[in-house]
Amino acid sequence: MRRSPLLRSRVVAAVAVAALAVGACGDEGPISGPGTLTAVVSSPNGSEGAAVVTLIGEGVGAVTALDGWLFEERIADGVRVMVVNDQAGPLRFQVALADTTQRPVGTVEEVAGPDDVLRSLATAGYTVEFIR
Repeated sequence: MRRSPLLRSRVVAAVAVAALAVGACGDEGPISGPGTLTAVVSSPNGSEGAAVVTLIGEGVGAVTALDGWLFEERIADGVRVMVVNDQAGPLRFQVALADTTQRPVGTVEEVAGPDDVLRSLATAGYTVEFIR
């Protein structure tokens, strides 16, 4: 059975349009809405044992440990979190947000090194990053 050239060109065109539509989906920016992000404490000193982090912003929901232990204290405009690792390494935890495009401001208040000794009161160089 022989296929018509018109039918073949329509199939090719439909496949091309579908490929473009699928490719365009990856170019969208962040979508507003609820979700969970991972908060990561970046340290200028490498591995850490524990930290106290304050997250300020609307819509901060549950915080959960990824490694080790996590303690939280709700404050008027956010949450204060203490994250403690069993083994020295990256400090990270999950944060549920009402809108993942409205990320809270994270501030590192105190840090303990891998030897569980508090670092100096200066927390310069420490940041909190939010990743999917």
